[in-house]
Amino acid sequence: MIANWLRLQLILLIVVLFNFSGAAQTAGSGTSQAPATPEAVERGGYVVHQSVEIGYRVSDLTGSEQMYNSLVNLRSGPRFLEQSLSMQSQTHDSLFFDNLFINSFGWGGDPNNGLRARVDKNNWYDFRANFRRDQTDFDYNLLANPLNPPTSSPSIPVTFSPHNFATRRRMSDFDLTLLPQSTVDFRIGYSRNNMTGPSYSSVHEGTDALLYQAWNTTLNSYRVGADVKLLPRTVISYDQFLDYYKGDTTWQLAPFAQALLPGAPGTVELGLPVDTSNKNPCVINSPATSLIDSTGTLTNTACNAYFNYNRSNRIRTSTPTERLSLHSTYFQRLELTASYAYSSADMNAPLNESFNGLIQRSSIRQETVTGPGQATRISNVADFSATVHLSEHFRFVDTFRFWSYRIPERFNSIETDSTCTDTTTCSLLTPLSATTQSVTNTADQLSFNQSWKRNQVDFVWDASKHFGGRIGFRYGDKVFHHVLDFTTGDEDRIVVHEYTPLIAFWAKPAPGLRFNFDWEHTNNDNAIVRIGTRKETRYRIQSNYTPKPWAVIAASINVWEASNGDALTDYRGHNRNYGFTANLTPRERFGFDFAYNYNDTMQNAFICFNDSDTSLPLVANAGNCTINGYNDTKNPLLTDGRYTNSTHYGMASVMFKPQTRVTAQVGYGITSTDGRTPQFNTLQPLGSLQYNYYQPLANIAVDLGHNLTAKAAWNYYQFGEGSFVGPTNPRYFHANNATFSLRWAF
Repeated sequence: MIANWLRLQLILLIVVLFNFSGAAQTAGSGTSQAPATPEAVERGGYVVHQSVEIGYRVSDLTGSEQMYNSLVNLRSGPRFLEQSLSMQSQTHDSLFFDNLFINSFGWGGDPNNGLRARVDKNNWYDFRANFRRDQTDFDYNLLANPLNPPTSSPSIPVTFSPHNFATRRRMSDFDLTLLPQSTVDFRIGYSRNNMTGPSYSSVHEGTDALLYQAWNTTLNSYRVGADVKLLPRTVISYDQFLDYYKGDTTWQLAPFAQALLPGAPGTVELGLPVDTSNKNPCVINSPATSLIDSTGTLTNTACNAYFNYNRSNRIRTSTPTERLSLHSTYFQRLELTASYAYSSADMNAPLNESFNGLIQRSSIRQETVTGPGQATRISNVADFSATVHLSEHFRFVDTFRFWSYRIPERFNSIETDSTCTDTTTCSLLTPLSATTQSVTNTADQLSFNQSWKRNQVDFVWDASKHFGGRIGFRYGDKVFHHVLDFTTGDEDRIVVHEYTPLIAFWAKPAPGLRFNFDWEHTNNDNAIVRIGTRKETRYRIQSNYTPKPWAVIAASINVWEASNGDALTDYRGHNRNYGFTANLTPRERFGFDFAYNYNDTMQNAFICFNDSDTSLPLVANAGNCTINGYNDTKNPLLTDGRYTNSTHYGMASVMFKPQTRVTAQVGYGITSTDGRTPQFNTLQPLGSLQYNYYQPLANIAVDLGHNLTAKAAWNYYQFGEGSFVGPTNPRYFHANNATFSLRWAF
């Protein structure tokens, strides 16, 4: 017995070390089929299950690597696809633990991996831990792209997204509960969320420059708590949370559109938008025909450009929170749930920003902004719910929720500008000795406050096991209070009252058939912004049908409609979602899955804009935004901005077993979108509003005996847009991925 116990502990130690050593590697993903649970092994009083799957993925890509990485991001190489260990005590008399569960997936190079562990000892403790790692390589090249025209001189297309990022997020959670079955139990936990990696952004100083953004943020969370169960069916809980956030992201000028300066060393950067026909970043001076000549030299030195740019903004935030909660069914006809949480967060964010170049409109050659930024966030969150069982079939439910916060903040900035003494000759060649320095001190002190109260009452009627319903009413108010200047008393205060009737019912007209219907209609007497909703209506319908034990069919409808009749905007919007699923397994050796979903989104409102391209129908047919109450001279054109998007998603797969030891699956998935948006730029394609994404698949698993299963899987991905490409790289791609693996399980 002792020898078996020692052997079992050695196996456990090796497996645990193997799991946690894998956590230091890179991410991956599991395979598509979950095999049946094999027979267990009994050792040392435990029922033991274990599985390990290793394999190799081959990826073949044609087309845009940027889009493939943004959507799929699976690469070739060996993989540790999946691992699991389960040990369950049969007698509960073990020394250290009664149950142990460990599972992990995705080690070896794929973008997502994770590890979960749980170990417990009856009446003594329950420990849970998990680790997740997500790798995101996002570069959708239409995002933040200035769409430089090919007619510009020079023509410098932006072939990537100026806001692309390749970040890694590592998330860990550890929770321990002591004496979980006792009258008083204790909880302690820790979480860490760290996100790092290269990314890019942009800034506007005369023109928009590309910035390298070294992303680095960390959130450490600590928590302790206790549950007290002195009365029957009553639990009182107290929790303390301590969150500490560090934002260490920095920004610096990244190389793009560089040019030499005539008669001076070094280079200057013209920024992301290069459209010389619209004098961006500046005009071409005659007799030159290009802003950059054949030698790479800038022909107009009085141009918006950058020599250097740096910004640091080290953010430190601490957020202690305490919460007291109650849940009780002590009284026979009364259920009570209540909680209250209070937190007070402090943030320090010292800013240090410097620019060296030329801002043409203000003749600034150099600029620095420094100063401490501080903010405090005080929040109160409370909720209370009471359910009174009036009779066997009737119950009354009252739910009250309260949420409020205030954020007083202050920023004392010192801005130092070096402005050309002679603005008529100001250029990139102007030395700083020929500028006049000015210092501006600004003390901003403001506060943003918001409170929200809502109470809902419901009468619930469970008429029988075949039918039930609910009718209710919800009242609430929201207060938005924005203090712009404490000294002058400049502030905005808006109060919105909400009135919402609710109706719902459910029905089971036949065995295996159920319908649910929910409806609510909200009327708000005010709105924070002109496209904020004044009226909202929601419909939710769900149905489930199980005509046979091997057949499960479900359908759903979810509709949201909103409007605001403000005469200057006339906002309308909706989101309509319809879904259907079917799972059919008439025989053990055959199964069929099908799913379809349709989503339709629309919003429209009158908008004012500024555009001089009369070749666009939107501009040629625009109304006037300087009259009839608009009075927007900077954006004098008026149109009805209508945005639509519809998405069809369909999936079907078939599982079959041609032989007892062989399991195969084939399937096909497609996502198809179609949308429209006002066209303010002839170079702007519809992009993600109009595309097709195809994902067929096939896989096979062969039971080799001796607890071994050989597996092979094929996945195909094809992405293509329905609109033109635009002045950037094509986004079409198709890829074949094959994964070969061997799984051992007992």
